[in-house]
Amino acid sequence: MIREFKSIVWLTLLIPLASVPVRAAEQDPSACVNEIERVCAQMEDHLETCLDKRGDKLSAPCRDQLQKAMDLMEDPSGPAACIPDVQRLCPDLKAKALASCMSDQQANFSAACQQYLQSASHAAASE
Repeated sequence: MIREFKSIVWLTLLIPLASVPVRAAEQDPSACVNEIERVCAQMEDHLETCLDKRGDKLSAPCRDQLQKAMDLMEDPSGPAACIPDVQRLCPDLKAKALASCMSDQQANFSAACQQYLQSASHAAASE
């Protein structure tokens, strides 16, 4: 369960990297992942507990980004559609390696994930 939560946290922050460029005004998702790793050092296997107890030590932009990512996970046609694919094709990778693997493996993702990535890319291009 904890490992699953940890994967979901990383993936919710990193899946947008596969298709959506970070706008200058937004914090790079990998920076937030790095911040979470720093704040939760030595607690990686208890990430949910760490974020509950130490979440206030994250910067406001990172907390906001994490909250938005977790909210997006409620929508099965959003980034959640990509989690099984990423877990299958890019298992146990961290931050930059995960983002790179996702980019390399994107053509092998499910139709639902491909649809999400395409819609996210179009939405970002129109903003």
